[in-house]
This record gives sequence, C-alpha cells and structure tokens, in this order.
Amino acid sequence: MLTKLLKFFKGYVVIHLSGYSPERFLNLCSRHGIVLWGLRSVGTEYEMCISIGGFRKLRPLVHKTKTKVVILERHGLPFILYNYRSRKLFAVGAAGGLVLLYVLSLFIWNIHVEGNYSLSDQVVLDYLESERIVHGMAKKNIHGEEIEAKLREHFPEITWTSAEVKGTRLIIHVQENEDSVPESVPENEPADLVASESGTVVSMIVRSGTPLVTEGMEVQKGDLLVQSRVEILNDGGEVANAYYVHSDADIRIRRREHYHASFPMQYVKKVYTGKKRTMLYLVLGNKRIDLRLLHRGGYGQSDFIASEFPLKVTENFYLPVIFGKQTEQEYIPTDAVYTKEEAVSRAKEELSLFFEKLRIKGLQIIENNVKIEITGDLCNADGDYLLEETAVQEQTPEIIIPDQEEKSDGEGEQS
Repeated sequence: MLTKLLKFFKGYVVIHLSGYSPERFLNLCSRHGIVLWGLRSVGTEYEMCISIGGFRKLRPLVHKTKTKVVILERHGLPFILYNYRSRKLFAVGAAGGLVLLYVLSLFIWNIHVEGNYSLSDQVVLDYLESERIVHGMAKKNIHGEEIEAKLREHFPEITWTSAEVKGTRLIIHVQENEDSVPESVPENEPADLVASESGTVVSMIVRSGTPLVTEGMEVQKGDLLVQSRVEILNDGGEVANAYYVHSDADIRIRRREHYHASFPMQYVKKVYTGKKRTMLYLVLGNKRIDLRLLHRGGYGQSDFIASEFPLKVTENFYLPVIFGKQTEQEYIPTDAVYTKEEAVSRAKEELSLFFEKLRIKGLQIIENNVKIEITGDLCNADGDYLLEETAVQEQTPEIIIPDQEEKSDGEGEQS
C-alpha cells in the first residue's frame, strides 16, 4: 500500500519498448539503477512501468541500444496537477477545502443523548451547556470521566452514563432509574444480601454465602436472605470454623402493587383551521439564520413542528451546518368531552406507558388486574398488578471474631 502511494505521488509512465536490442536496453537499465516494473512481452517487444525520474535518464540508453521508447499511459499526481495547471483557483480551493475539513474535525459539532427516558434531550443539553460542554468546543477539552461524574451527581435518576467521542460527535449514553440505587459493598469485602422489597421469593440461585430463605417464603423489606458467614461443622455437628465471603446470588421476589390514575372527561381540544406556513432556516455553529424574507404576523394559537437535517460527511463526521424546516399550524381551542371509547383508549395508553417504564427499570409484569371505569366526570383506572424483580441489596455484615463467640458462649453458660 505504501509503495503504491509513493508511486502515485511521484508519478510514473507506461512505456512501449521496440528496436534492435531490447534485452540489452533492459540490462543497461539494471546496471544504471533504473527501476522497471510490470514488465511484459508483446511479441518481440516489451511494455513496462517506469518512474518520471527514471524516464528522464533513458535518452543515452535508447541511443546506445538503438531502441525506441513510446509513452502509452501517464499516472500519478504530477500529471493530474499538470492537467489542471490552467485552473489554479480550483486546485487552491480543493487544498483549502481539505485543510478546512481537517480543522473542523478537531471540534465537536454534534452532541447526542441516548438511553434517556424521563429526562429530555434538552434538559441534559442545557446542563452540559452550563458546564461549558457545547457544540463547537475542541475535542481535546473533552474529558469523558469528568462529564460522567457530573451527570451522575446532578441527575440522581441517572444510574449509569458514558461519554464517547466518535468523529465530530459527542455521544452521551445514560441509563435511568427513578428509585435510589443502594450503595454496593466493595467486592473484596464481606457482604450480606437483604431484601430491598417485601414479597415472595420465587427463584433463588446462590453462588457464595449461606442462604437463610428458600423459594416460596414470604420476606419483608430488610430481611436477611443470604448471609456472608459460612460455617464449617465437625463430625459432631458443631461449628469448627467460620469465614466470611462476599455473598453472590440471583434472587427473584414477586410482590403485588396498587395502581390508580384518573383524568377529567372534559378537556380543551385543538381544532386546526387548516392555515399553516413553512419557514426554512439555516444554523451555522450556534447562530440561526431564517431564510424567509417576508415575516407575516403570527397566529393567535398555533403549534410548531420542526425538522432538522444536519450536514455530515460520514456517519460520525458532522459539520457545523444544519438545514431546518419549521411548520406553524393555527388552531382554535374548543371545549370538548371524551367519548367512552376515547377515554378508555387514553387510560389504556397511560397504563401501558407506566408498565413500559417499569420494564425499562428491570421489573417484569406477571399479572394485571387494573380496571378502567367512567364515574361521573372522571375516568378512573384502579386495581393491582403483580410484578417480579431482583429486589436484593448488599450490606456490610456484623463480623464476630472467634474470641468474642467463646466469650459470649461462656457468659451464657454462667447465667
């Protein structure tokens, strides 16, 4: 590959050799250090490749061997530049474009947030902007670990995050959990496993530690499930020795929860008049330029729908140029009442969204007993549901050393 690049930048020609003694010509080229490649015979004649520098040394050899050399093809950068010698501005523009692309590649032109559910992209981007992490900043100033720590500290619902630079993009991966995440015990220290929720143990696989419950048992929040203390018994069934481990187990707990949600049957409906207008705009860096020259008066009540198309060279090489289209639609707010079918459909959609939120957090819905009823001016969704989850957390055990055990046993005998 490197040899091909060198040949391209230096340039070379394909020549046709004929005459009285072509073999002698080839021997003289070898003696004078002139490199030939791609040699092939065409009857009693030859074709081959030779560099521009080597071609310039051929005149005395051709005269000495009484041969004839004809150029068949020209390849490489020198010939390309020669063909465009009358278009100097084109060459300068092409070179300037390459330099500009290189300079642009040193900056971040697109910040993308993914994995967020309750937090909107704009909320995360606004916080990053307050920390001076913005579009147009130099990639050398991006410190991934620092960004990750700030996001976890500022947003308690974020349990995991990762900042990744790809091309001219800064991709923020997040994982949310609205519940507080218990602090885990370091892996090199002993740890018990306790129930983080009340419920029924439905499955239990213990890899290390001593299990204190079995499948089918009811447990309360805070109950000890797997003990870090492992006892070694002698032949008499007494404790001969004990040691502590970092408990590790897969435990699934099933519990029942209550769901209730309601909304009024009366609401404000948007009746669109059919009037709308579209405006094109251009974003250069952080500056927006509207391309509509004539600005008419705004509508009384309207919705805005915008779509943007960032300019990019490759999948991850974004440029600081965005073409956008914004459509404004006029509507008239009107008092309306849900039909029974519309109200039930909305309640089901809200319930489905609630369950999807639980699934994202790792909970599995086993049974759904929520009923939807319309009572007076309200639509109510009420009932319980059965869910299953890994509801365990680690905690530091109270370690008892052997001397303390013997002392406590002795005190018990005296009493």
